[in-house]
Amino acid sequence: MAKGYRSASGKAAKQASGVVTNCSSRVAMNGSQAHSFTIGRNTFTIFSNDNLSPVINGDRVRFDYQVRRLRSGSRSEYLAIIPESLIVEAPTELDAVVSGQVYILSNTSMPGLLKIGFTTGTASDRAAALSGVTGVPTGFKVEWALPVIGSPLAVEQRAHAILAKCRQGKEFFRVSLEDAKSACIQSFAELYPDRASAMDDAFAKRASEELARREELARIQAQRDKEREEQQAREAFSQTREGKWLNEGNCYVELHAFSYEPNWNLPSFFSKLFGAKYHDYLKLTITATQHETDLFWSFDVEGRINEKPHYERKRFEVLDEAISFAKNYPENRRVDNFSIKVLIPTIFIDNPPELPPSHRPSEALKVASFDDLVVRPARYMQIGRHKRLVR
Repeated sequence: MAKGYRSASGKAAKQASGVVTNCSSRVAMNGSQAHSFTIGRNTFTIFSNDNLSPVINGDRVRFDYQVRRLRSGSRSEYLAIIPESLIVEAPTELDAVVSGQVYILSNTSMPGLLKIGFTTGTASDRAAALSGVTGVPTGFKVEWALPVIGSPLAVEQRAHAILAKCRQGKEFFRVSLEDAKSACIQSFAELYPDRASAMDDAFAKRASEELARREELARIQAQRDKEREEQQAREAFSQTREGKWLNEGNCYVELHAFSYEPNWNLPSFFSKLFGAKYHDYLKLTITATQHETDLFWSFDVEGRINEKPHYERKRFEVLDEAISFAKNYPENRRVDNFSIKVLIPTIFIDNPPELPPSHRPSEALKVASFDDLVVRPARYMQIGRHKRLVR
């Protein structure tokens, strides 16, 4: 990595280049997209409003970056890429080995001069090495670099020959950046026309694949938007009278009613002292319940036997078995006053009965039978951090 310099914003910046690995993307705390990747041992992050990462694994890239601290005030640092500086020098689609680079460096201590050289490593590493040994007060900055499939030395020498009239030393030239870039590209194209064409083809393939990736991201985003709109519509509907009935209502069939209204109170000490009699009763309820994707029938009993509270709960896989068990339950315990109800939440009914105008959605609706109703499991939907049953 090269000696630091000042970016256009006046902040200290450094340069890096190399082959991208470990690409990943996430949503940053400010809502923007944070695209990260690794070069060597360092991880760099570029922030943008684009869901598509500007690079993929295998790309040879060059960029400027700054060392920043997390906003939380901690001492943790991260390497933030200056977005406009990121350049893909050779896409991963290039089906050839890049043997080196021809680079163009500048230095504020030598205004108007550009250094044109070559390296078999990366331009940023070469700039760092030159900054450490040349003794100039400021570091070299990579202005541009050209990946070379072939001999980077040959391309450099041919570029030097093209710019011979502008030479100001061994590798320094008083020339504009555009003219220096043009000489390097011309040199590469003349020495390796087929390989220069391969570079063009690789970038064209990248553009085509990027278009396909953008279309896929757009499709995914459209699907998410649709699901969000549907969820908002469901939530709005769930607050209506009909919505509350369909999602939170209950239907029940009364298989047997109490012979008389039980005394729901528990026998007190004084009532027992004066010989008051609290008759036995049993309230049996069979309720449709769901676990994962399967419906089962919960059998609940509450009541009083021999003037003592009585509770029991069982589970049945089949409704008929639960009903048969419920019908025999009072007789086996010699209780004459009992009720049996079968309760089914409307969320499990495909064709729930219409709610009468005077009936409140929160009240269970009595029906003659369930024979004409289609009962099936509900489905789970992720709502925020929780899963909820929906129709």
